[in-house]
Amino acid sequence: MYLVVRKYKYVGNKQELSSKIDKGFVPLISKLKGFVDYYCMFADDSTLVSVSIFQDAKGADESVRVARDFVIKNLSQYFPDKPEIFSGEAFTQGQGQDIRKAA
Repeated sequence: MYLVVRKYKYVGNKQELSSKIDKGFVPLISKLKGFVDYYCMFADDSTLVSVSIFQDAKGADESVRVARDFVIKNLSQYFPDKPEIFSGEAFTQGQGQDIRKAA
């Protein structure tokens, strides 16, 4: 598994931003070859952190390009600065209960 973590400083309405990500970006990234999962959260320090999970490096690398293009075209007003991006192969994995199903 390969992970891509993006950390953005954001400005603006959280609800509006999360809706644009859910309706616009998630459908795009989920169609990429090797896509496994995607998570996004608002941190306490006015940052948005996303984690994309792919089966291989090729899909993870492609997600960086897709995210960059989507932000430039659709979300630039929310993100005044370029994101910090971390990516690499996961070396451990735990299986737990799906929190979406537990709620």
